[in-house]
Amino acid sequence: MKNEVNWRKEIDNFSSDQRLLIEGGVLSRRFSSLPLTLSHPVFIGSFYGFLLSLILLLPLGLHLEWNIEIWFETWIINSLSIIVMLSILGGISSIIINFSKRMPVSVPRKLVYLSPFLGLIILTTSIGLKYTESWIISLGLFMMISPGPTYIHLSWAPRWRLLESLEEGSNPFEGIRNNTPLNEDLEISEIIESFSEE
Repeated sequence: MKNEVNWRKEIDNFSSDQRLLIEGGVLSRRFSSLPLTLSHPVFIGSFYGFLLSLILLLPLGLHLEWNIEIWFETWIINSLSIIVMLSILGGISSIIINFSKRMPVSVPRKLVYLSPFLGLIILTTSIGLKYTESWIISLGLFMMISPGPTYIHLSWAPRWRLLESLEEGSNPFEGIRNNTPLNEDLEISEIIESFSEE
């Protein structure tokens, strides 16, 4: 197997469209800077779960009226549950992508970046106002949790498969015709925004 730096040299052999598929946007580039083992979808899922567990400290504290013993125990149980669940979902995504060979698809930035914060606001506000209807809490939790697995399944797991193929010395685009349209898989919004910021 090639060492972890070589795949970066290999991408120079591909077209600009294919390089964009491999490298992705800002978030994907940060993950791809890690060793491939650490950036496996399982670990990215668990990392997202860990971040969520930190965010849940506030709403859980409000809900349990800052009773330290119950609060910490409940937080540990919920945090471990979320981390394990998102790790499993990352693993499932990786298995599915290995079979389907699907290319990365762009995930809207608003979903990835704004949804968790909106979910936290909904969850914390409903608890703070003692309006603890189950559907409100479920909505807040769903908005917080869903962007991570969505991004991993649609964007990162397929991209990680491409990187792994390059690392192993194989061409991930082999068998794809040159005239196959790839534009629908590119993160166009991030490219446009990067140009506009410059």
